[in-house]
Amino acid sequence: PELVASWLPDSRACPPGQAYDESTSQCAICPTGTYSARNESTLLRECVLCPPGSFCLEGGTSPVLCPKGSYANASGQGECMRCLPPGYADTLGSIDCKSCKLIIAGGTTSFAAATSKDDCTCPERTYYRRDSGCTPCTEGLSCPGGLESPWQAEGYYARLLPEYGMDNKEWFEIFKCHADVRRCPHAQLGVCSEGREGLACTTCKAGLTSRDDGTCAECEGNDPALFALACLGVPAAVVGLYLLLDNDLVAKQPHTVLLVGIIGSMIMGVLQQLGTIASTSIEWVDPVSSMLDMLMVFSFEIEVLRVGCIASFSPLLLYVGKLCMALMMLGFMLLVHVAVVLLRHRGRFRDRAPTLIRSIGTLLLVFQIAIAGASIPPFECSTHPNRFTTVARYPTILCGWEDGGQEWRSMAMIGMVSTLVVCAWVAGCLAVIYQMPRQIEKNNEFYMRSFTFLFMRFKPDVYWFTVVPICRNLLVSLAPTLPDSTSQILCLQGFQLLYVVVVAHYSPWRVRLGNYLDITITMALLAFLSCAAFFVETSSMKAVAWLCSILVVFMFFLNATILGLAGFQLWSHKYRKPFSFFLCHHKAGAGAFARLLKLHLTELCSKSLRHRHQKVFIDSDDLKNLEFLFDYVGSQSEHIVVLMSEELLLRPWCMGELVTAHLHQPGLKMVPVRWSDFTRPDDEFISNYSSHVDCSCLLPHNITIQMIQSMLGWLRDLPGLSLPALLTGDAVDHISRNIVSGSFARIQDAEVSDDPPKTASKRGQATGAAVVVIADTSNTESVSTALVLCKMVSPLTTQDPSLTPRYLEKDEDVAESVKTCIFILSNGAFFEASFVKSIIQAARIETMVLPIIAQDGFRFPGKEFLEDYKQRASSMLAPHGILEPPEALVQLISSLFKEIAIVFSPQDYSSTEELLKVKSRAVNDRLMMRQMTRLSPITLHGKEEGASDEMTEPPVIEKDEDANAELCLTPDESELVTELF
Repeated sequence: PELVASWLPDSRACPPGQAYDESTSQCAICPTGTYSARNESTLLRECVLCPPGSFCLEGGTSPVLCPKGSYANASGQGECMRCLPPGYADTLGSIDCKSCKLIIAGGTTSFAAATSKDDCTCPERTYYRRDSGCTPCTEGLSCPGGLESPWQAEGYYARLLPEYGMDNKEWFEIFKCHADVRRCPHAQLGVCSEGREGLACTTCKAGLTSRDDGTCAECEGNDPALFALACLGVPAAVVGLYLLLDNDLVAKQPHTVLLVGIIGSMIMGVLQQLGTIASTSIEWVDPVSSMLDMLMVFSFEIEVLRVGCIASFSPLLLYVGKLCMALMMLGFMLLVHVAVVLLRHRGRFRDRAPTLIRSIGTLLLVFQIAIAGASIPPFECSTHPNRFTTVARYPTILCGWEDGGQEWRSMAMIGMVSTLVVCAWVAGCLAVIYQMPRQIEKNNEFYMRSFTFLFMRFKPDVYWFTVVPICRNLLVSLAPTLPDSTSQILCLQGFQLLYVVVVAHYSPWRVRLGNYLDITITMALLAFLSCAAFFVETSSMKAVAWLCSILVVFMFFLNATILGLAGFQLWSHKYRKPFSFFLCHHKAGAGAFARLLKLHLTELCSKSLRHRHQKVFIDSDDLKNLEFLFDYVGSQSEHIVVLMSEELLLRPWCMGELVTAHLHQPGLKMVPVRWSDFTRPDDEFISNYSSHVDCSCLLPHNITIQMIQSMLGWLRDLPGLSLPALLTGDAVDHISRNIVSGSFARIQDAEVSDDPPKTASKRGQATGAAVVVIADTSNTESVSTALVLCKMVSPLTTQDPSLTPRYLEKDEDVAESVKTCIFILSNGAFFEASFVKSIIQAARIETMVLPIIAQDGFRFPGKEFLEDYKQRASSMLAPHGILEPPEALVQLISSLFKEIAIVFSPQDYSSTEELLKVKSRAVNDRLMMRQMTRLSPITLHGKEEGASDEMTEPPVIEKDEDANAELCLTPDESELVTELF
């Protein structure tokens, strides 16, 4: 049977490529990943898994080895996988790929299915080094991959080292081209733009000059002309500046000339600031780059003048040359001064010394940024990818006492000395400005003539403002020393922002247009710096984010702080207001008395525990903004003292103050002080008030006519104090004490007799005094002025108490002890009997006289007045016992004006306490000199012996010119000092 069976065909025998499937009892094709093979034991075909390193297709009879560049790392693979970078397979039947990293550290292949180790290379952004394999590409390199040397990126320069090509060493150093990226092209290592050479491609080859596109080209015919033009233009400008300043009447020049000077100084400042901005590490692009390069000439960057076409200079020589430009201008200014003094002023060098100081100071002030900026390049270092630092403006010089060579050390020493000189000059300017008020008090004419360059551009009340641009310019010039562009831009913006805020607050320029122009230019610079931020590629984004966060927190903190301070101020004002007394008054009718009352109240408050830390408000001293006027009344004052002169109720702003006080009752106490000629308002006046006074100016402040009428009805019946018709020092003191104590006892006119007994003239406060002050006793304002003058001059006479002035009361005689009479001149004074009698008595004892102009509209006695006086004097003065002939009185009055008068007018709105102190010092100085004109005696009932019949007209004195004369200033300073005080 077995033999027979062998003859019969086996149904399980399958052809090649197939195997018997028990589940179907049929032959089936072997699937992918297997091949058909005969089982030696059963002699039947079966599907076997393809071994690693090979692959099997469907119906295959044997495995196929993986070709080179591919691999099969497991059994049963239907295909081989390609070797991916960084792998390769250089044999058939590879189970795995070999790594190029074993051949080259960090290596890879540039394609898949690499078949040889020769396909190994360095990936993109790396370059090949034999000692370390594939090295990551550093800043400043362009690395496309492969085994070739890297290229330098645009804007960077790779300096080749002597070890170039040797193994186990880096053969180049990377430097960043901070000055101009176009100088360093994208090229092979060590290659510069056409015509350039040196570290960071800084210098041009011999005979070539720099061009705007970053290359160097042969010098053209007009290139040396730029340097020649500068050599001619700078001396011409220095000569012009000196001749402009060689003028003792600078202050008298028209404001148009001053405006031109202001604009010129602003233009020079802006040009130098732009030059400084150009020297920062910001990488500008055209066209702004070319524009800023040209403007750098105003920062003493002489390379802009194509000096390379004249000769080759080392960086040290260029640096020293920039510093010497300032010295050369100063030296040339000195030569011009010598020549002008010899030819124009006949060799009066001592007299013309202020002109030299003024000229040199102006030159240094105009070029402050350039001079300071020229000193700092050794300390303005740029960091490179190789961690070296080089001088930003001279990249061929390494920075540092260790890395830098002798050339840098020499530059650093020179720079430190130059910077110290700049700082010393700034400190000198600050010292001069600090001494300004004191030098004016000393009448220092030399000081005023020498240093007008610091003050003349600004309003006298902010004479110190020149400190602001000086400090701003110094900080701007130092900004390029900061380490990166971000910090440079932020600091420059901060300096400009602070400056524009201060200018907007003080409006310092003497010409108003100068303020607008300065703010506009500064805002334009701020916008320019904001745009410059787009040119900055910063890697410190985290730091910038923190800065922005800090600014947000600062804004919220600032608002919270201001809100807190406002709340604290509101709370503190509720319990302790800054002003104890607010003086409401009409300037023309009670201005001088208000000043006198403030002096008394301030003195009494200083002795009072309750009012010791409070002040007395008077608008000429304390009101800076009219918008806050009513707030001072309602929120910042405890009492309002109403000086009720004749026309007070006709002044709308006074009505606004009184309405505010009325609305704050009963918290705000009101103290009326009524003049003898004051008329209480009746019902008709109150009801028709709008027809008497236009109060439309109060409507924007929410004060209506109904509020005014309600206040007038309340004020009419309010108890208060009465001012006597005949004002005396005792009466003022009595009123002041009543106001401070809160006891409003009335001082009646009847308490001071209008016709005191003759013996009273011997008991006045001026008895035994050497200096008396005489005023029109019928004029309250004139008497108040006299008492103010006595009170303010008295503290100044400590060195010689005999010069302490005393007020001469009505009908008090001028004693024999009197040496000087101070006459308070007001309109109508010469028709007041007591005043004229005092003049006659002063003439009899031949006292010195000092006229004081106490009224803004005082009429000087000219020919017309004197003729009228001759006709009216007898009828007006004879009833009071003055029988001298009118001609003699006219002669006597005229003699008063032989002495230069001093303006002392407390009722003027511009008469601040500081100004009155200055005028008081002028009076004291005149008294101490004892060289005033003496009155000549007249023949009683007749003319002075030898007197002429011809009327003489006294000189007309312009307002405030007397103060300038007292300060002994030349005409060019008179206007400055007048406005200053």
